[in-house]
Amino acid sequence: MIVCSCNTLTKALILETAERLARETPGRPLTPARVYRALGMKAQCTVCFVLVRRLLAESGAIITCPEPLGSGAEENEDVALFG
Repeated sequence: MIVCSCNTLTKALILETAERLARETPGRPLTPARVYRALGMKAQCTVCFVLVRRLLAESGAIITCPEPLGSGAEENEDVALFG
């Protein structure tokens, strides 16, 4: 199933990437932007973020929600978000 038509990302690819990120950094919340960065992609229109958040939540991943669009907070390891 295509979740993001701008980047042609599938549900399977998003969930595989989320699982890898969760293994690499256990306890660190996942966000759509973090998943996209791990794939070397950038969100275009961000319409898919709601669905990506839902997929992450349904997979049992620790997520942060709501996420500001285009958030740079996790790039700088914002202490308020990640302790």
